[in-house]
Amino acid sequence: MRGRLFAVGIALLMIASTQAAGAGAAEPEWHSEAAIGALGIPSPVGRVGDIAFWAPNRGVLITGGVEGVSPAGVYAYDGTGWHLYSTVCGGSEGRIAWVGPDEFWTVSDYANKQEGNLLPQAEYARTLCRFANGEVVASYAQPLGVATTYQQMRAAACEGPANCWFAGDPLEESARNTGSFHLHWDGTGLSAVPSQIEPESEITDPPGAVTGLDFFAGQLFESAEAEPFLRSVNLGLPGVFSAVPSPEGATGPYLLAADPGQVWAVGRNSESVLRMTLGEGFDQVPVATEADETLETAVAAASEPNGAGVWVAGTVPGVGNNNFARIARIGAGGGVSATVRLPTPAEGIDPKGGATSIACPAPGQCWLATEEGWLFHLGDPLPQDTDPAMHKMITFRPEDASSRVFVPAGLPVDDSGETEPSKGLGEGTLEPFPQRRPSRSVVFDVHQKVLGKRILELSFKLRGRAHVQLIAKVHHKAVAKTARLTLGKGPHKLRLKLDPKHWPTGLDFQVHPIGKKK
Repeated sequence: MRGRLFAVGIALLMIASTQAAGAGAAEPEWHSEAAIGALGIPSPVGRVGDIAFWAPNRGVLITGGVEGVSPAGVYAYDGTGWHLYSTVCGGSEGRIAWVGPDEFWTVSDYANKQEGNLLPQAEYARTLCRFANGEVVASYAQPLGVATTYQQMRAAACEGPANCWFAGDPLEESARNTGSFHLHWDGTGLSAVPSQIEPESEITDPPGAVTGLDFFAGQLFESAEAEPFLRSVNLGLPGVFSAVPSPEGATGPYLLAADPGQVWAVGRNSESVLRMTLGEGFDQVPVATEADETLETAVAAASEPNGAGVWVAGTVPGVGNNNFARIARIGAGGGVSATVRLPTPAEGIDPKGGATSIACPAPGQCWLATEEGWLFHLGDPLPQDTDPAMHKMITFRPEDASSRVFVPAGLPVDDSGETEPSKGLGEGTLEPFPQRRPSRSVVFDVHQKVLGKRILELSFKLRGRAHVQLIAKVHHKAVAKTARLTLGKGPHKLRLKLDPKHWPTGLDFQVHPIGKKK
């Protein structure tokens, strides 16, 4: 499930407040409610990838930020408002999975730009951060462009501290297995299911990108863009991935939304709406003959706890590029009600873009985010959550396997005399590779020289154990490389034999620190 949906104490408090308000109290309405940004004033937070809650007054959202206004990172909600919580581990396509009251995971963008990549979008949603007790305790990633690179992840769910799943785009054609990319956290480490590098013919992984993951009644469900559109995931069953039966005539793909009492599968661009309750399979929920405009453009859905309904968010085109968000509620008995366009005319503000994500942590409490980073709230303020772990400013993200150290440009020109002058090999200035050496890097005192005419020697020192490898490249294509070695603290040397016919234009010196065993 994408987050614990409500805490018993808060839920009881909300019920008591509702009863005290009296039968004549006005129903809560949707209204804009901006977050407090990095400048200390209400502001848009940038495109929101996901919103998730542990309790109605404890939630987080992940965003790509707004340049010069708000950093890419994570915001937290404490019942009275949203505040900037982390300036790291953000992403406009990110996802969130709660583990406990002070622990959650994010699917985030790379911490550092990946060498040779010209498409920023290729670095979105390919890494993981684990938040716990007010800090990022671990970062997980693989360099872009290697066999073990994490594919872009579109879904995340945790059942507890030792069972988290992340999934997304299909595996690369070069992978040893086929299907969708999945990562499983078992409490001690991450593993790809199926493996990207080891053949696992016993695992039958259906095709298509995975777009949703939700735990319900101890079972993990996923939605995908290819048939079967609904699947269950179980490491203890043959094949691991199994098709989930759907009512006759129902068509996907679907948006998944679950709470402890029900799970919904809302068909995108269709009228198929499915609902499952405890101990039952999916049943089709009837909707109006003429589909609501929101369902035709559905991009996000959120189950309404204890309300037997689901909220569906979509986008309505406005004038020019000024899109509106549109939201509707579907009841368990069918039909579409409470359709609202956001912002409402009563607010008198300009359109803020189409919907990107929605969450409903309690009955009468929902949040919706838009493409422009505006937030809309259904419900009233709640008692403030004062947990110190949720009121910190996190600015540090640990290094992970994608962190690299680059050797500055300046390889000697090839003067071996074994190439034809007309080809111009080795002439001119080398392409400048990005120089990103973190402060207090594990590697320092790096020097290079050519021995004879073909042997490049790189000398360096390490402050601790690390995996190291030196790769010579011609315009970002590897032409020579050393073995990947594990070296300890102290001085070291690497030697690489160069080919005069493929003289490198740059060097990639990869240094991946090895953390101490706990």
